[in-house]
Amino acid sequence: MNKHTIALLSLGIAALPLVASAQTTTPHGGMLRYPTVSRTEVAFVYAGKLWRAPRTGGSAIPVAAPAAGLRNPRFSPDGALVAFTGNYDGNDDIYTIPTVGGEAHRITHHPGPDELTNWTADGRLTFSNPGMTPYGRFSKLLTVSARGGIPEALPVPYGEDAMISPDGRFLAYTPSSTNRRTWKRYRGGWAQDIWLFDLQTKSAKKITDWEGTDTYPMWADGKTIFYLSDNGPEHRLNIWKYDIPSGKRRQVTKFTDYDIKNP
Repeated sequence: MNKHTIALLSLGIAALPLVASAQTTTPHGGMLRYPTVSRTEVAFVYAGKLWRAPRTGGSAIPVAAPAAGLRNPRFSPDGALVAFTGNYDGNDDIYTIPTVGGEAHRITHHPGPDELTNWTADGRLTFSNPGMTPYGRFSKLLTVSARGGIPEALPVPYGEDAMISPDGRFLAYTPSSTNRRTWKRYRGGWAQDIWLFDLQTKSAKKITDWEGTDTYPMWADGKTIFYLSDNGPEHRLNIWKYDIPSGKRRQVTKFTDYDIKNP
């Protein structure tokens, strides 16, 4: 993720005009999900399809439409590809497709759901899969080439919602995830915290300690991690910022009525 990515929240997307086959329709902005941003375009999911539109505004164009839907689209670092978790053949796997459209290319072939998390700066894909650990409720973190091939496991026992720093040294992740559940204001044993793992020294530290939800770590640069947390007077999921050198955390957005779901 670059510094532009945090600017778009699924909570706050303005309704974009979509191109339909028979007529033009304008859906409510709350129906648009899973936003991702490149330097020039926005991509999102609506009605089970992947759409893209200019960041400056304009008509949205459909890019992909798996029969059983898709989620978590992510632009490649150069903006030429969009990767996503999609179901074309009865299982959730990772696919890439040219941003301008074309044929989707299947990247993973595992049983169980492959959950795309993001791209690395050098063009690989990070993802999680619960079928590769002895415990089905925990997932293994892996990376794979954007051309496909054999994935490589990341050196943590289990984890989800991961993103590797731009210099490739640090892994920010949550050991478990409840992001696709509806446990608002959850304070139980599955409450998420964010860990920072040094891929060189193999040392780790927990960088959040709120009793509620801290999730979706996102690198803006090598020293700053943005993330979602309901640690605030509103107790709604908002964007927070963690400064690595100082260890300080600061709330960035302050929505009071609804949670940010997909940063």
